[in-house]
Amino acid sequence: MVVVGIVAVLTAMSLGGYERLTSRANFSSVLGNVMTSLRRTRSEAAGRGVATAFVVDTRANRWWGVEAPAGWTLGGFDPANPGTVIVSDTFPTGSGKAVFGPAAGFGASLPAPFASVPVIRTQSPALPYCSFCNPDTGMGAIVFQPNGAASFSGAALARGSQGQQFTIQGPNESRTVLVAVTSRTGVVEVFEQ
Repeated sequence: MVVVGIVAVLTAMSLGGYERLTSRANFSSVLGNVMTSLRRTRSEAAGRGVATAFVVDTRANRWWGVEAPAGWTLGGFDPANPGTVIVSDTFPTGSGKAVFGPAAGFGASLPAPFASVPVIRTQSPALPYCSFCNPDTGMGAIVFQPNGAASFSGAALARGSQGQQFTIQGPNESRTVLVAVTSRTGVVEVFEQ
């Protein structure tokens, strides 16, 4: 009976460890997918010779990379008919999946050249955070130019900032990742606390 009890305890411990390992792997996969989509949208601007936009919808946990020719606006963007799509995807649904996350838990200032990217220390209630997204719709866009520069569309932006960011929350709120983009060069970087 003691042996059965020991085996049961070891099995439960290994299943818990397996679930944590699987959860971390799933989050890394989703984060990699978002970053690949963002970087591909940026590189396609130079390759196609036309501006591109990386559009995020923090409420529905989805994103698009689209061509953004002259006259393109976030206000005119229709998720049902997004135009020329480069990439699009959605975070997987279900328990323990990644989402556009709250900034709570990530309040450290960023290193140069990202030091002027706005970072909030606390947020109540904990809502999906995107410094360039419209708070009413939850949508925002990073517009990459063929010369490498980036601009942001969706919300009133903080004066003097040289970039913007959004956060991704990991399963069970154990990981918060901040994705920062600079304006002048369109450089994209991931910061994790």
